Amino acid sequence: MLELTIVNAHHRFSSWKSEVRKMESTDAQLVEILEKQIEVEDNTLAKISEAESTVTETAVRLVFLEMRLDSYKHKKFLEGLVDILKETPCDTWSAKIQRYIDRVKLKRQLEELITEEKEMLHLTREAIRLMNDNIGEILLTHIMEDEERHTKDLAEIVRIVQTLPLQTVKGEKGSDIVCID
Repeated sequence: MLELTIVNAHHRFSSWKSEVRKMESTDAQLVEILEKQIEVEDNTLAKISEAESTVTETAVRLVFLEMRLDSYKHKKFLEGLVDILKETPCDTWSAKIQRYIDRVKLKRQLEELITEEKEMLHLTREAIRLMNDNIGEILLTHIMEDEERHTKDLAEIVRIVQTLPLQTVKGEKGSDIVCID
């Protein structure tokens, strides 16, 4: 009896792996476009990394760094979107629990980050006030604007994620929990 229970438990947990769902043609087209975007970002990332490694002026290196990190971030976001459209967890109950836990973690982490971002904005404004270098001022202003936008955008994304149902209508969207038996 114990052996049968262990086998059943193993089967249940192994079925929680992500499964590829059948995609509608619009989803397939979207995935194709996103994968092309990923390829473009990857090529851009390689070119920027190469350019960054060949310059010595600090201001130029910082601009290349910003561009490289943006390209890397875009690539990761696009890969995540492809995952949303292609793969979802199968074990419905475990997936619901994990979605709930992840959302709580996201909200708590964002609350902590917003506090830190406020401090960063205060320090950046003070640095801009004291900065005598035009390029330094532009870079600091860019950081400040990024921080302001990030806080606003992330808060909105978290609000939307928090309002999504843990289980939507099965199989209508890539973020749905779809179990393939």
